[in-house]
Amino acid sequence: MNLLFVVHRYYPFPGGSEYFVQAMAEEAVGRGHNVTVLAGEHQGNQNGVTVTEQAQVLMQNWDLIVVHGGDVSVQNFVLSNATRIPSPILYMLILPSHSQVCLQAMKDCAYLGWSTPEDLAHIKQYGYEHKAVRIRHGIKLQESLGKFGFKDKYGIPSDKAMLLSCGGYWPNKQMKELANLFVNAGIDDTVLVTTGYDNRMNLMPDPVPGKVIPLLIDSKADVLSAIREADIYYMHSNQEGFGLVILESMLNRTPWVARDIAGASMLKQFGKTYRTDEELLHIMGNNMPTIEELDNAQDYVLNNHLIQHTVDDILAIKN
Repeated sequence: MNLLFVVHRYYPFPGGSEYFVQAMAEEAVGRGHNVTVLAGEHQGNQNGVTVTEQAQVLMQNWDLIVVHGGDVSVQNFVLSNATRIPSPILYMLILPSHSQVCLQAMKDCAYLGWSTPEDLAHIKQYGYEHKAVRIRHGIKLQESLGKFGFKDKYGIPSDKAMLLSCGGYWPNKQMKELANLFVNAGIDDTVLVTTGYDNRMNLMPDPVPGKVIPLLIDSKADVLSAIREADIYYMHSNQEGFGLVILESMLNRTPWVARDIAGASMLKQFGKTYRTDEELLHIMGNNMPTIEELDNAQDYVLNNHLIQHTVDDILAIKN
C-alpha cells in the first residue's frame, strides 16, 4: 500500500505530533508499505520513511493520504485542496475545530478519523457520521518504556516524592497554573518537576526551592525516565488531542491525574480526573492505586493502544 502522511513538522524534531506521525509511518514501513511524509519542517528521510516538503507529492497515486489534524499551515493546505487531490484523504481530527478550513475538510475528505468522544460528537454534530472511522491513538512499546536514572541525572531529591508534568511550555499545558496550585496545596516532602522542550512563550513555572523544579528537556528518553520514576503524573492541560502521555504513564505503571478531557476522559477508570481546581486540590498528592490497578492499566495499553493498533485501524479503511 502507498501511504502519505501529512504533518507540519516531522521527527527528529521533538513534539507530540512529530513523534506520533513518526510512529505511525515507521510501523507501516515495518509492515512492508511504501510510506512518505509531507512536512513543512523536517530533516530529511528517516528510518525508511521518505520525507519531503514538496507539495507536488500530493498529485501522485496514493492508496490513502493521512492528514494529522488541522489549523496548521501544511495540514490546512492539504485539507483546503482536498477536492483537487486525486487520492482519498483520511482527516484525523486530533482536536475538533470549528475553523472554516476544518469544517470544509469534513465535507471534502473521504474519511474522518476519531479517537475520543469529543471527536465523534463533533463529526456527528455536522452530520458526517457516515464518514467516521475510529483511529485509536497508540504508542510504541519498547520506545515508550522509561529507564531509571532521571532523578540522579537532574539532581532531584531522592528523599521526596516526585510529582511530574511534561509536554511543553505552551498555553494549553497550564504548567504555571499547576505549579501555583501545588505550592498553595502545601504538600510536605514532595517536589513538582515540570519539563518542556521550548519556552519561547515564557510559560515555564518559576523555580521554588525544595518545591518546584522546572526543566528544559528535549530528550524523549529522559522524559520517559522521568515518567518511570514519578510517583504521580499530572496532565493539567485544558486542551489535548488525546494526551499520549497518559498512555505512557500507564505503560510505565505510573499513577496519573488529569483534567477530564480527551483521552483522560476515556481512560478515567485507570486514573483520576478532575474538572475544577478545587477537585484537583482535593486529590493532589493522594493517588496510590493498588498493584492490581496498575496491572490492569498496563494491560489495557498493551491490548488497545500500541502503535500497531493505530496502524491496524488505518489500514482497515482500505481493506
